[in-house]
Amino acid sequence: MKKLPILNAIITGLIALSASNVLAAWTEIGQNEQSTISVDTATLQSSSTTAQILSMLDFKKPGEDPKTKEPVNSIIGLNEFDCSNAKYRPLEFKVFTGNKGSGKVLIDQQTPDSVYEAIPKGHWAAGVYNVVCKAK
Repeated sequence: MKKLPILNAIITGLIALSASNVLAAWTEIGQNEQSTISVDTATLQSSSTTAQILSMLDFKKPGEDPKTKEPVNSIIGLNEFDCSNAKYRPLEFKVFTGNKGSGKVLIDQQTPDSVYEAIPKGHWAAGVYNVVCKAK
């Protein structure tokens, strides 16, 4: 019976991510010719060395899902940042046919065991890193 609180926490987290595009208070933090990058600062959670936040890439020109050939207009993901080493990893993400997390969900991927990667200069993750790690 002790597993029930853990199960409830997991279910609550999944529900929060699935509803994130509807309930999120997105704050734009940057853009380039391809996309606008936004974060939901209400989802920011941090420890002494890491931070997690929901972020969204909203594309100005749609991409294409290689399997279904459907348009890809936005991606919302929960990412974890290693603030002391300037690295990040995706924990989960969803790919949408519509802008700002609307439309059909094409991909719903859980990646809790992903490895940390260096954040390239000019990469969308660099902007999110600056928000979550510089605020600590």
